[in-house]
Amino acid sequence: MQAIEFETCVYNNVIELPLPYQQHWREGQAVKVIVLVAEHDALPNKDIQRHAGTITLTQDPLAFQAVLRDEWQ
Repeated sequence: MQAIEFETCVYNNVIELPLPYQQHWREGQAVKVIVLVAEHDALPNKDIQRHAGTITLTQDPLAFQAVLRDEWQ
């Protein structure tokens, strides 16, 4: 069994293989996956909920977007 190691982030519950490893295996090939999660999160601003309710809007976001789109025409 071949072992590789790389670091990546999970997006939409998907772990993507780095490009150098994508050509080495064929579709449907069995692999064994071991996931190690860091004890602390090294990514800044990971907890987006801490920003909930901190922005005060002065107008409706959809109305603002419509004004911006009208400027493009």
